[in-house]
Amino acid sequence: MELVRLTERVFWVHGPANVGVILLENSQVALIDSGSDLKFAGQLFEMLSDYRFKISLILNTHAHADHIAGNSFFHEKCGCKAMASTLEAPTIRQPLVQCAVLFAGAPISDLMNRFIMANPSQVEIFTSNELQLDDLKIEILDLPGHSVNQKGFLVDGVAFVADTLFPDNFFNKQRLPFNYDPNSHAQTLERLRKIDASCFIGGHFPPQDSINTLIANNLSHLNESLNFMRQLLKIPMAQEHVVKAFLDHYGLKKTNWEYYLYRATVNGYLSSLHKHGEIKYRVLDNLPVWYAA
Repeated sequence: MELVRLTERVFWVHGPANVGVILLENSQVALIDSGSDLKFAGQLFEMLSDYRFKISLILNTHAHADHIAGNSFFHEKCGCKAMASTLEAPTIRQPLVQCAVLFAGAPISDLMNRFIMANPSQVEIFTSNELQLDDLKIEILDLPGHSVNQKGFLVDGVAFVADTLFPDNFFNKQRLPFNYDPNSHAQTLERLRKIDASCFIGGHFPPQDSINTLIANNLSHLNESLNFMRQLLKIPMAQEHVVKAFLDHYGLKKTNWEYYLYRATVNGYLSSLHKHGEIKYRVLDNLPVWYAA
């Protein structure tokens, strides 16, 4: 684990989900996200302690477990507070919400794992689109899509853009990133082009001077998925068969709890096209059937 300097006041730490470190006054630091699990959080705490840094605040981008798993650890260890957006905060306080949403009911035990559920932690809500931390102003970026109310942070010329973008090697391996709302995500990708920053860093890619190529590639993958759904539903299809066809198209063979994670993503594409009036559904003999409008 290494603390890498980006500017005089901003650092980052590589991990399964990257963590930002913002240097404040009196050796205090604020974290952007808190790590993917308790082991990572413990290692991060030890490293920052070696620098004599004291963690006073966590800024959460969104409520997915790989970004908030260290919250409870740092709160217990340092007494620091955490902050998040209005719609992400309830899931951080009670991660069972995430499981219930994915299962669409009281969740099965398979879903209640560390990849989906972090430990509950207290969190306050952002009340404006910027924060003033000592002498440092942090702009809060609105980046919904991957998650319902995801935020990013622009500080000292560095834009932390959370899970808005994924690198090519991610698509080569995973093929289909989780996406709560493809419509909002497409708008976010266009909004990223307007962010004035000297450096960009995502939850799963290292610092970049420019993200134009990443934006184009991610937008291309998003549009390909939407187009596949449009073509698929030229013939009416039951919803569970839509999920299977989507996963088969991407060569994904998901078992156990992962199926429900990917089902939610496919349902997001259905919702997006339905919102724009491109597809409709009817419930026939207690079975939802989707078709092109």
